[in-house]
Amino acid sequence: MKTPSLGDYLLWKGKIAKIVCTSDKPTVTIEMLEDKKCPHCNESLGKEQIDVIVQSPLFQENAQGVKTIGE
Repeated sequence: MKTPSLGDYLLWKGKIAKIVCTSDKPTVTIEMLEDKKCPHCNESLGKEQIDVIVQSPLFQENAQGVKTIGE
């Protein structure tokens, strides 16, 4: 089972994201690092955030770990 922590980076459905909030309940808030763009004018709509239950298949199947630089 995947166990995220605050500040972790991950691939969410193939896009880079970050865990920005956790709670005592088994939920996390995932923030996409790339701004969402308006499909009409291409203006920035800000960063998309997704709340998800850690133990759910939605999180377990769509969250992938990201390898970071090590020495």
